[in-house]
Amino acid sequence: MNLRPSVPAAQRPPVDPTVTRNFHARALQRAWRPFADKSLSHWTTTIVIALALTIHGTFALLLVNANSALSQWEDENLVTVFMQRAVEREQLLQVGKAIKGHPGVTDLTIIAPKEAAARLKTMMGDESRLLDELDENPLPYSMEFRLARQDRDRATALAREIGAMPGVESVSYDHQWAQRLAEVIDAIRYLGNVMSFLLLAAVALIVSNTIKLTIIARRDEVEIMRFLGADDAFIRAPFLYEGLLQGMLGAAGALLMTGLLHVGARDVLLKLGQTFGLTLQLSFLPLTQLAVLVLLGALLGLAGAVFSVTRFLEA
Repeated sequence: MNLRPSVPAAQRPPVDPTVTRNFHARALQRAWRPFADKSLSHWTTTIVIALALTIHGTFALLLVNANSALSQWEDENLVTVFMQRAVEREQLLQVGKAIKGHPGVTDLTIIAPKEAAARLKTMMGDESRLLDELDENPLPYSMEFRLARQDRDRATALAREIGAMPGVESVSYDHQWAQRLAEVIDAIRYLGNVMSFLLLAAVALIVSNTIKLTIIARRDEVEIMRFLGADDAFIRAPFLYEGLLQGMLGAAGALLMTGLLHVGARDVLLKLGQTFGLTLQLSFLPLTQLAVLVLLGALLGLAGAVFSVTRFLEA
């Protein structure tokens, strides 16, 4: 659709300097007019942007906390050795001595079945009364130790070696679970990035369609401005600012909704952790991620506006 009149540029009257004075302020004021007039299409598009960015922000929130938990888990690098129920004390001490002789092993602790049961009761919280109905303690002796950071890559080989020792039932180590969790996080990140891209691209098209409707509604106004000698920048600026405002308002709404979701989820996790005797904390997005969210909103609105203006106000 070509909205440019057929009047040649040479025949247009000269541009009045007062028309272009305070160019950006006037353009921004005109861009805000549909929002002030409670335009349904503009506010609906803004809400759609806010919802899309909220989904993206929630996904980023989950990844930030998952990476934080993964980093903390890897730093602890705890290895737990579970002994057989019928293990003799002699075997227990021999295994402990053999483990202690490996380089990088620190904080070796032998956990008696009674201590293990006490830990389990603490984790179970109010449900720990179920353990009182047991006739005997089913938990075996176990050992816990940590590997120094530079030796954590040896955890798999060391676990295999310890598992073959007499009296050892099984070996569990944090690095093993951390590797699996890292693989899951990478897969989720890839899938989430693809879905976020498709979602945000769809939102940009919605913004473009809203700006197109605005251009059509102001067709006569655009033609008059061109006839009076207004240049392309003067005509396009309000539409570009409309898209930018939609994106910024949508980003502000997304920040608010993401913050509310964070507060609600944080309280739920705290209560859940108290049930199992744990402290579960949910961190909010760092400032860099918040800035990215705002920037995404601005780029979405501006990209949609540029696409629409370039297509429907072209010469």
